[in-house]
Amino acid sequence: MKKLLALLLCVCLALGMVPAVAEDAAETVITSKTFPVYSKAVGNVWREDFPVYFLNGVEDLPFINLEDWKDVLKYAYDETDFTGEKKYDLTLETSEDGKAVTLTRENGYFMKVDFEEGTIGYPDYVMFVQLPFLPYMEIGGSPETMNGEPYLLKYTQSRNLYGDITIVNLKEYDIPMVAQDGKYLLPLQTLTAFSLGYLDTSLYYNGQALYLSSIQTMQDPKDALNTNPALAALLTPDVMEKFQAREGAWTEKIDYLMELISESSEAGKQFAEEYYKSTENNLYLQYASAPDAPRSSELIKYGFNELALEMNCFYGLKEAHNIANFSIFFLQNELGAGLMDPDAAKADQAVADLTQYWFDDSHSAYISSSYLSGSGTNTNYGFSSAGSQTLARKLTALRAQNPNAGLPYYEVGDTAYITFDQFIATTDGNNLTDYYKLVKEGKDLPQDTIGIIHEAHKQITRENSPIKNVVMDLSCNGGGMAFTAFYTLGWFLGDGNYSYRNTFTGAQTTRYYRADVNLDHQFDENDTLAGRGLNLYCLISPKSFSCGNLVPWVLKSSGEVTLLGKTSGGGSCVVGFATTAWGTSYRYSSPKRLSFVKNGAYYDVDQGVEPDHVIDNYANFYDREALTEFIHGLY
Repeated sequence: MKKLLALLLCVCLALGMVPAVAEDAAETVITSKTFPVYSKAVGNVWREDFPVYFLNGVEDLPFINLEDWKDVLKYAYDETDFTGEKKYDLTLETSEDGKAVTLTRENGYFMKVDFEEGTIGYPDYVMFVQLPFLPYMEIGGSPETMNGEPYLLKYTQSRNLYGDITIVNLKEYDIPMVAQDGKYLLPLQTLTAFSLGYLDTSLYYNGQALYLSSIQTMQDPKDALNTNPALAALLTPDVMEKFQAREGAWTEKIDYLMELISESSEAGKQFAEEYYKSTENNLYLQYASAPDAPRSSELIKYGFNELALEMNCFYGLKEAHNIANFSIFFLQNELGAGLMDPDAAKADQAVADLTQYWFDDSHSAYISSSYLSGSGTNTNYGFSSAGSQTLARKLTALRAQNPNAGLPYYEVGDTAYITFDQFIATTDGNNLTDYYKLVKEGKDLPQDTIGIIHEAHKQITRENSPIKNVVMDLSCNGGGMAFTAFYTLGWFLGDGNYSYRNTFTGAQTTRYYRADVNLDHQFDENDTLAGRGLNLYCLISPKSFSCGNLVPWVLKSSGEVTLLGKTSGGGSCVVGFATTAWGTSYRYSSPKRLSFVKNGAYYDVDQGVEPDHVIDNYANFYDREALTEFIHGLY
């Protein structure tokens, strides 16, 4: 009965039957306060007195004036531009009748907010939100030049279909908008979602301050340890046995774990010191330190409708999940009851269940709790995610029985194996490692995708090299940074390529490029394995996911590479990061849907790619000698 009543409440709220912000602007009481804006770290204050507005005394639903939002966008884009060029600019213009405001970028593209019609419109959404130093629809995030010289990838050809004119109807979702007293106010979350969110960045509010931050870094450091590869390397059997014997929740046992690894090795001691140091100026911890409180009815209604609007616009697998409208979808299961509960912890749990249980797409996941909830969530995985985790443990155990299979580079006679489980690049603080400088100084490169490929290429192409077969093992590759996946394709194919379409705007692109593998700022035949008479292979499994799925798709469609193993795991959408109106952080499958092109048409890669030669027994994936014999039998 309680669940039924809760769902009925959801219906009432969704239909606007619970009083919300006054629709008549003349009756709206506007108040304002100023707050400091912290950027990236607690000690880094961008603005001391940023104005935030509230309607009719409701102080957990913040509004921002568009004139002030212009400054937020300018600062955020400049901070993201690591090239130092700072090309981004923005102007604001109000219509003569005072009913619309247009924000226009330096490239001429704009976002028009029409307060009379209740809409936000874009001639091309991507052109309004993308970084100025990137080509149209570029998703890799790597510039073509750095310090005036060619950098890692050179784009040689592209085919772009620009996006449709896009109108987002806020009135349909009862999103409050107020043009009054010379102020043009929109809810903070709506502005974030439709202009700032493309940078995977949000402006958080907790009643005490504002926090401008990358969404994926706004996480409790204790929770982040669960997926920290550096910690995993320190968890010896002895440490794990003692840690698991300790009673209590994970977050309560962290201090004991830090004590154990500190005593076990010098590396462990250093890790623990760095962990505790990271908590001192952690932005999320300050954000979450605000007092817990129930959500107002206005925030509940707005938060429900805003989340539905964002997912209707931006969830890239909406059609595949057969979701016609998220407002209705939330009411067809128990998510609606949680999203409409005054207790923010229950709303957070609904977001966790939406992303990890209902979406179940391995890209979507919960990141961190609202400042209002004061607690974490239970993790309920869907059937696909649970099965993927089981397979991951199985493959890890099998590979451990063949230690050579885990090496980044390994040779068996005439066959070279290159293995990486994620596509990654290393950063120096906020910027990418200067790989060119390391090569020039004769230093070792990091053991990331760029470094592994650079060293493997030197080995394979060395004088009197015996190598005839090259196998790239992506059987445990769960994806990662897109541009390093593209770099990998350029190495294998010479002219690499990728395609994707934006499900929100309909825009499409196919882009060809070359990779600078030997890091000499040139893009030529010395950078690729193509054209050398080598037999090229790629080993895949259902754990080959996201970019670990895209790469074998492109390799197979090229006709130059033979796929071995079992059908890859799919994962067609680039990961997006978002927040809720009450401050929860999560990730999801964005509208940037990776594709392959055949006969001029774009096809989704979410179903995975089938191998040319099936290997039924997973144990045979990692016995390099046996796998080499199998390959010899293929030609």
